[in-house]
Amino acid sequence: MAPQVIDEVVSSGVARVSRKTGAKRDRLFYTGAGAFFLVLTLIGFQHYIFEGKRFDGTSIEPSMVATVVAHSSAIFAWYVLFFVQSLLIYAQNRRLHMKLGWSVLVIAATIAVTGPMVATGSMRISWDVVFFDWSARQFLLIMYSEIALFVVFVAIGVLNRKRPRIHRPMMLMASLSLLSGAASRITLVNSVFGLHRWMGLFGPPVVVGALLLLVRVAMTRKVDREFVVGYAAFVVATFVVSGLALTSVWGNLAGKIIGH
Repeated sequence: MAPQVIDEVVSSGVARVSRKTGAKRDRLFYTGAGAFFLVLTLIGFQHYIFEGKRFDGTSIEPSMVATVVAHSSAIFAWYVLFFVQSLLIYAQNRRLHMKLGWSVLVIAATIAVTGPMVATGSMRISWDVVFFDWSARQFLLIMYSEIALFVVFVAIGVLNRKRPRIHRPMMLMASLSLLSGAASRITLVNSVFGLHRWMGLFGPPVVVGALLLLVRVAMTRKVDREFVVGYAAFVVATFVVSGLALTSVWGNLAGKIIGH
């Protein structure tokens, strides 16, 4: 066999091995991210999950119980599904992955519907409480925006369900959009990021996203453009919303929504 032919055969074999290794690392990355999200959710919502109470140990307002249960259960189901789906891809069980994938629509729809209901109802009850140095009116937009970001990322992910390069990072960004709820309820996280507006609430998920990006680059030896674009959009949106929440225009509108 001619040396040139031998070189081509060797190069082709090396390329195939490299692609397989990269794909395996990619699947491992998303499985690890799913496990991390799930653990963080369990820690952050441990009082609710194991005791049926709020993070400070107090009882949930009776008028909000049904909505809160539906919303929180849907969020927990989302993180469980994200981990399971990632695990199925890692195990290369795409058939079951695709079948379970349709449950995303039910869970995401539940989150999208109950999220604004919980946000509006809780702010009406706690209209005089300050959250991360945001008034109830201001914090209402913050909560609305988290659900809106989640819905947008899920929609992009579902529409591109047959295009893994887009589908996977968008579903991860959707999970990242909801992460502040759990992170803000962890004392250690609060001690690191504080309790002041953007840094206190959005700092944790933004840092987690940055760390995941670095881990992904280290594992796959390449920069995922779709991941970077999704992450950048998420970060920019948090800053924009944080600024809009402080405007008088939103304050007046929020006052009409919550009745205060």
